[in-house]
This record gives sequence, structure tokens and C-alpha cells, in this order.
Amino acid sequence: MSASAMAAAAPLDVVALRLRAGGRSSERVLFGPLDLRIEPGQRWVVVGPNGSGKSSLLAALAGVFVASDGRIALNGRALADWPPAELADRRAWSPQFWSDPFPATVRETAALAHRRDRHWRDMISPAVDPDVVAVLERLALADLADAEVQTLSGGERQRVAIATALLQQAPLLLLDEPASHLDLAHQRLLIEVLLEHAGAGGTVVASLHDLNLAWDLASHCVLLDGSGGALAGRRDDVLQAERLGQVFGVSIDAIDVAGSRRFIDSAKRASARAGGS
Repeated sequence: MSASAMAAAAPLDVVALRLRAGGRSSERVLFGPLDLRIEPGQRWVVVGPNGSGKSSLLAALAGVFVASDGRIALNGRALADWPPAELADRRAWSPQFWSDPFPATVRETAALAHRRDRHWRDMISPAVDPDVVAVLERLALADLADAEVQTLSGGERQRVAIATALLQQAPLLLLDEPASHLDLAHQRLLIEVLLEHAGAGGTVVASLHDLNLAWDLASHCVLLDGSGGALAGRRDDVLQAERLGQVFGVSIDAIDVAGSRRFIDSAKRASARAGGS
């Protein structure tokens, strides 16, 4: 989405944030305290083992998950103080799972967020709306525009979710596992689209399991260790092979290939460790 189509980007500040499982004060601490400042144009990737709080962090940054302690503020204003419509103009949140209880086409589903603030009788048809057409084209969904979302594969439906987030035209994208179900070509397409969004002045925060995709996307990273710890900083400082190996419990090596860093886990040593536990 072009910079002119978005609301003005603003910094997102996280101060002494602590999250508990399910947002309940009686449950285990997922991580914290966490401090970070997310600036326009940056690309933050959240990585960590299962159950470490990646999805909860994304939801908290969107203002839909209760924090045990700490403060999250967009442009200096606490998320809870933003009227929902104004907040929706500034951040788009795409959760890890979606539900499609009613029949709708790809075009109709993707256009829902774009049409949020238009009166029905003044609404542009999604079939001719240039923004809808352009986003579907960019995400290789044009040929599926008239297909019902309930008939899509997981990867196709994932791209529809990304299209919907982009069509909200918010500068801050909060994407929970946006690469899930995507094949190699569409993973690469996702990275290109998110780099373009940040390059146009927007901001990206995405959780990813694939460390190589994380490296390719990130300018900055949050690493959750699954034991309550959290480390935030520049990509090169956080995504260190030895540290990642300690967090994930496997031996990880880093090699440079064609100008990019690749992370490789040693299956042999990982199997030996698992067998001896």
C-alpha cells in the first residue's frame, strides 16, 4: 500500500511489559519485563519456541490481550485510550487463525477492511476498487478473486488474510505467523511485500518460526526464550547462532550464503540430546 494511502506512521513504545498465559493473573508468566521502541520503517520479527508468548505479544501490541504489567503506547498515547476506529486506522492485526462461517469470495473477504469506513450506498464495488485489485494482484490472488474462501487451501487463505491486513491501509502491520502454510515462492513474495510496506514508511511486526525468513525480513528482533526471558534489539545482535541454540534446545550453526545468513540445525546432535533426556 502506498504511503499516501496510509495514516501517518507513529512509534510504538513498550515499557516493562509482562504477559501471562491467557491474560490471567493466576497463570504462568510468559515473559517480561520487556522494553522496546518500534519506529516507522522498522521491521521487527518475534521468534521463540512454542508457548513462549509470540502470539500473545502480537495481540497485546494490537490492544486485544491483557498485559499483567507495563505500558504500550502508540504515538505516546496508551492503546486503551485510542477510540477503536482511530486505532484501526493506525494498526492492522492479523491473528494466527481465522474463521469463515459464511460463504464469501476472496475479493469480498479481502475488501472488508478496506470498506470499513464507507457508507454502503457510497461503496465502490470491490471488483473495480483499484486498491483491492492491486493488492490481489500483488499477492497472486487475482485468479482466485471469485473463489469462495471456504474452498481455499491453507496457503491461499493465508494470502487472503495478508491482503485483508494490507487493505486496512494502516501503517503498523501486526502479523502472527504470516508465513504459515505458504510454499517457498509465496514465502518469498511475503517478504517482498512486507519490505515494500516498510520501505513506504510503514512498520512491520511479525512472528515467524523460520529463522531464515526472520533474518531476511528483520531489521530488529524480539527473542522469547520460553522461560520468561525476552531480548529485544537489532537483528544482528539478537539472532546469534549460539543464543538461538540455547533457546530452542538444538545445536544451530550460522553460515553466509550469497550475501545472506542461513541458520542450520544439527539434526544428529539434536537427536542425540533428545535420546539422552
